[in-house]
Parts: sequence; structure tokens; C-alpha cells
Amino acid sequence: MVIKSHSVAQHVTNLEEAFGEIHKYDMHLNPEKCTFEVDNETFLGFMVTHRGIEANPDKCTSILEMHSLTNDREV
Repeated sequence: MVIKSHSVAQHVTNLEEAFGEIHKYDMHLNPEKCTFEVDNETFLGFMVTHRGIEANPDKCTSILEMHSLTNDREV
């Protein structure tokens, strides 16, 4: 789950809504797996930055460097 907002006030509102839904369905978060105040980090294969959620450059490089399949066995 990623909660991103444009302002601090909106972020507090978004967090209240998200935690309200978690509480509503009697779900629990594992604090060891939670990360707060992330500037730049990889999350589920994507880069979370101040600009938003972007493709991970490492994954893009791997795809761009793949060789083309030449026969049916390689598929």
C-alpha cells in the first residue's frame, strides 16, 4: 500500500482514511514491514519518489538488454 499526497494536510486525511479502512475490516499491519517518510525507494518493483511512482530503471535495463527470440524453443 502506498499513500502519497500533495500536501501535509491532504496526507493526514489520506492516512486517516486508509487506517480507518484497515480498522473497519479488522486488519493489522506488521510494523516490521512498514516504511514511513520515504524519499526514494523501490516498492513492488517500482520506484517511489517525490515525483510519484515510476518504473524501476534496473528492471527497464534488463528488458532493454534482452535478446530477441529467434525460434520456437526460446519462447
